Amino acid sequence: MIRRDNGISYYQQLSEILIDQIKSGTFLPGNRLPSEMDLSKNYKLNRHTVRQAVEILQEEGFIYKIKGKGTFVANKKVPYKVSKKTRFTTSILAAGLNPDAKLLTSYEITAGTRFSRRLGITPSDKVTVLEILRFTDNIPFCYTTSFLSSGRFPGLTDLLKGSFSLYRLLKDHFGVEALRASSSFEVAMPEDPDMEILQTSQKVPLLVVKSVSKDSEGNIVEYCSTKFRGDFCSITVDFNGEGR
Repeated sequence: MIRRDNGISYYQQLSEILIDQIKSGTFLPGNRLPSEMDLSKNYKLNRHTVRQAVEILQEEGFIYKIKGKGTFVANKKVPYKVSKKTRFTTSILAAGLNPDAKLLTSYEITAGTRFSRRLGITPSDKVTVLEILRFTDNIPFCYTTSFLSSGRFPGLTDLLKGSFSLYRLLKDHFGVEALRASSSFEVAMPEDPDMEILQTSQKVPLLVVKSVSKDSEGNIVEYCSTKFRGDFCSITVDFNGEGR
């Protein structure tokens, strides 16, 4: 019940009510939350106030949104281990969830100074760019932009069809096992394309992980930048290096 006389803003009261309902099991993980219109009617609040309350729940990781379908109660944050042998598919399966990946686009660029240094190739060499959206249980989880040498991995984009594991493909088709050599971490607020792709709001921060992977001989295989939804994942760095 919303109290009109206790000095606490209506949207804060509503957010606390909804959080209590989630914690008590009134709304279970995977359940669809009532629409903003229904909440507005049920609690006699305007839509703007309801939207503010819902945004708090999303920022704190209690809910997630799927475009065109609605707002749903979240499971606990998905654990994701960053290690020498990190594999998205393996990590997500270990969490008891279903992984998937979709190639959004691919194209070639000339390496130039920037990517010749990062990939250990000449500035005139071609670079294959892959933009990959990864899912857990059909929910957008992270968005990766990968850069690989076109000369070393010819025809790579033609092999990426349907559901796939990039690192498994590199190993099975090209005989190259990619091992994470370094990663840097930073927090960023999403821009419009990020919100569209990851189906999140501008108030939910992203964890951006930039990594370099090398083969067993120390040659650079891939440089990539991955944006993880801050409301949906918990990242652990594994210093033992196996990621299992």
